[in-house]
Amino acid sequence: MLINSKVREVCIKMLSKVAEVVVVERRLNGSEYIPYVGDVDAIVAGTGLITREVFEHAPKLKIVARDGVGYDNVDVSAASDHGVWVTITPVDELFSTVADHAMALMLCVARNVCRADRSLRSGVWGRPIGAVLEGKTLGILGLGKIGYKIAKRGRGFDMKVVYYDVIRKEGLEDELGVEFRSFDELLKESDYLVISVPLTPQTKGMIGERELKKMKKTAYLINIARGPIVDHQALVKALKEGWIAGAGLDVFYEEPLPSDDPILTLDNVVLTPHIAGQSEEALEAKSKIIAEEILRVFRGEEPKYPVNPEVRGRVRYGK
Repeated sequence: MLINSKVREVCIKMLSKVAEVVVVERRLNGSEYIPYVGDVDAIVAGTGLITREVFEHAPKLKIVARDGVGYDNVDVSAASDHGVWVTITPVDELFSTVADHAMALMLCVARNVCRADRSLRSGVWGRPIGAVLEGKTLGILGLGKIGYKIAKRGRGFDMKVVYYDVIRKEGLEDELGVEFRSFDELLKESDYLVISVPLTPQTKGMIGERELKKMKKTAYLINIARGPIVDHQALVKALKEGWIAGAGLDVFYEEPLPSDDPILTLDNVVLTPHIAGQSEEALEAKSKIIAEEILRVFRGEEPKYPVNPEVRGRVRYGK
């Protein structure tokens, strides 16, 4: 089997008992997988693209186990066509880790933490004035499991929490003390707008010029979901021209982010390299789930967390 993600040793040890394990540390993308997949039964996938071409060159493949909950980098339709399970790792430790990072980005932009750090390291004893989160409106775009955790943390900071989701969560409104808004209302009311939706054809580019212009000039955009949900050029323009006050971004339209991207020159944005899901607790929990899912499939059982249940009955369980 092929591991192309930074899993913990527990995963490698569990899988090594039943198969030869090949670890490739550099991120593979698309056709770069082909030299490795001719004889593999399983792939542990990071964020690199796994295209239809990869499945066509992997005749023994039974499962692609994604290290995380997003699977937009995997051609799921092609996987199903080739009788291959695609699984994810929806562990609570991951949801908590991402929610913590969303709050970290909010605090950094609110309190000018990164700006002050850069100033001090350059020899300038600058003291930028920040803002408090208490009493501000936290808008959450997507009240799924991560959005739920973010809402709880926002309420802990005594923020007013509003949300938009394609499916209204009335039960959670009572539990969390949050309020539902239409999409446009969410844009207009939020002081901090956190994006927490998966990347789908419907969400790709859903935050563009129109949406950014509807936000408050004092508002901050926080993206811990997927980069292409936001129109990057529109965001750069918004940050330069003051449509919004700033942004905290963990994900980008292209990863790694190109070194000449204009957003790197802006002082009103905090950037992190897609680390929202990176914690010791989350990595350990995900690694165990990945190994358990692969071992289930190797035993001829169904995985617990598939994203393509339609493949049921068509997986190539034989050698």
